[in-house]
Amino acid sequence: MHEPIVFKKQRELGAILGDTFKFIRLQWKPLFSLVFRIAGPALVILVIAYVFYMQTMFGSIGAVEANPLFYTSGQFGASLIIALVLIIISGILYYGLMYGTVMYAIKSYINSGGIIDKKEVISEVKKNFWGLMGVSFLTMIITVFGFVFCVLPGIYFGVVLASTYAIYVFEKRSVTDAISYSFQLIKNEWWITFATLLVTVILYYIIMMIAQIPQYIYFFIKMFTVANTLGGDPSAMFDWGYIALNAFAMIVQYLLYIIIVIATGFIYFNLNEKKNFTGTIETIESIGQRE
Repeated sequence: MHEPIVFKKQRELGAILGDTFKFIRLQWKPLFSLVFRIAGPALVILVIAYVFYMQTMFGSIGAVEANPLFYTSGQFGASLIIALVLIIISGILYYGLMYGTVMYAIKSYINSGGIIDKKEVISEVKKNFWGLMGVSFLTMIITVFGFVFCVLPGIYFGVVLASTYAIYVFEKRSVTDAISYSFQLIKNEWWITFATLLVTVILYYIIMMIAQIPQYIYFFIKMFTVANTLGGDPSAMFDWGYIALNAFAMIVQYLLYIIIVIATGFIYFNLNEKKNFTGTIETIESIGQRE
């Protein structure tokens, strides 16, 4: 039996990364089973929407005879809009459900002394479904709005709002209050939070690149084959084999995003401890009660 990880304490960058992977190593079975069960349907819709988008974009490169869906530009435009709308809606659903699942799993882990109660997590996510969707939608809108006008505001908002889900779950604030409080919580700690998230994201993408190696190999083989074929059709590079590998890589990508989600949980507790000393106060009170 492993000693439970203490979430409510201050951590440096290295400790946050180390404990993130330690938590995954110790709790990967209940974590991934819960993500599959709760956020899995949204992930399936997201992957299907992405495949439809890929077929819409790259399928239109080929001859009309091979792609009857694209006889007119109007049909192409309608298909593209449908694909993008499905991706946006399913993305909001998936991220809201995944963040909610992981945060409530961490909450259950803390309250139960190192055990994740699956029934409790499922119940909490169901009860707070619309709140999680609200957080997912508003954080996406604010971050995208920042990136549209300039990249730097998008990065700033992305770092600030990284702890919003944790605030919503652990402090039981309203959606708007959680977003508002995230700006207060990160005050004077933005740069260290940015550095922590940056290193986490880099590690995440390194792992992702390894998972995507079969896709890259297949693509280059197809590209070489098409290039050496007289009158080769460029759309042949994006056949169903490539799309299937791409869809698989996408599933792995979204599931492994749990690394970043857990890291934001540790970041929240680190910031909260620096501001409010919640864990320290609880420890002192528990010592007094034992005495």
